[in-house]
Amino acid sequence: MIVLMTRKSVKSIQNVLNETEIYLSNILDKDLSTVTKGAYTQAREKLNYTAFIELTMDIRDKLYEEHEYKKYKGYRLLGVDGSLVVLPSEESLKEEFGVTKVVNQYKDKNKEIVQGRVSLLYDLLNGIVIDGVLSDSKNHEIMIAKNNHFQHIGKDDLVIFDRGYPSYDMFATIVHKHKADFLMRTKQITYKEHTADLFNKNSKVKDIVVSLTPPTKKLQEELLEQGLPESINVRFIQVILPNGEVEVLVTSILDQKKLKTEDFKDLYFKRWKVETFYDIVKNRLSLENFTGLTPHGIKQDFYATMFISNMEALVTFDLEDEFNHNDEFENRNSQKKYQQKVNKSLSFNAIKNYTFELLYLDNDIGKTLENIYQLIETNKLSIRPNRSYKRPSPYEGKNTKGIKSANFQKRKKKSVF
Repeated sequence: MIVLMTRKSVKSIQNVLNETEIYLSNILDKDLSTVTKGAYTQAREKLNYTAFIELTMDIRDKLYEEHEYKKYKGYRLLGVDGSLVVLPSEESLKEEFGVTKVVNQYKDKNKEIVQGRVSLLYDLLNGIVIDGVLSDSKNHEIMIAKNNHFQHIGKDDLVIFDRGYPSYDMFATIVHKHKADFLMRTKQITYKEHTADLFNKNSKVKDIVVSLTPPTKKLQEELLEQGLPESINVRFIQVILPNGEVEVLVTSILDQKKLKTEDFKDLYFKRWKVETFYDIVKNRLSLENFTGLTPHGIKQDFYATMFISNMEALVTFDLEDEFNHNDEFENRNSQKKYQQKVNKSLSFNAIKNYTFELLYLDNDIGKTLENIYQLIETNKLSIRPNRSYKRPSPYEGKNTKGIKSANFQKRKKKSVF
């Protein structure tokens, strides 16, 4: 069951079942019976989606326990970000996840779509999902972070957020309740009394520490009831992008010996890894190609995707270091101009194809991993430095890369590994 759900396909369910029966018969050297679509559907209803959550967390814990995972100047770098996913238009899903009205200039074209809100806590340097949540699209990202993600953060964690998250409540909760640190991008109007000069590119001030207090009496009383402080010191840093655009970041790390002003430009850019992860799960793993039509089935698909992504991260964890530092690989690639990295398209395909062997055939695990490594090693990608991509602007019109991509997602049928 788990193997079938992780091997998504655009083929009909019965075709997938037939192919899986032949595949498993060959591996196990047994004449297995073909499973019907109806039997598969009934069996799937009995599998709780929380099984995939447990598997995902088991893999996460295994990576941290058995590997020397990457840190940045002593910090584990975590990214928090949310996204919306389009769900099938079924009544049960409308009740569970809510609907979004899409308004068109032609009223007869107006419609409702079903959407779920995904929020992730993601290890930016090690490529592991720490916590993933699929919920009602009306749930706010901040509340999901506080109620779910923050249960997994602590000392020596630096959590990086985009500009939708900064607030006194978030600052105090992360630092004083969970003993972690944060880095966030701020809007120009959010703390303008402190950041007005920093948003000026020519400002001589690049880095300041200020004391913040709750913006309202009501919030102050609520925070005091939670044991959170009436004031908190934060640090604002100016960052100038290559195109001249100014960003202002806010962090709880006040000591310039720990993180210098010039560290933050590169540090905040690492948050982009959670954005690229969304691209992987939505496109490479076709998250929105849901095979279930009930809330239970949708959650099975979502958490199965989180499971397979963590499985891929664990299996390929040490490969990039081997590509670039192992003598055998260096000799084999001595003519290469750039450092090498794992081809995610191929690695996810390999993990899906070998899921059964990885989970159930303990005696052959070494041979299975060797086969996967050989496939990945012969199809590496080069890392080309100093490549950048323009951030789409909402004012650029209909020819932006983002608009074209959205149109492609809506209208083009894509293959699934």
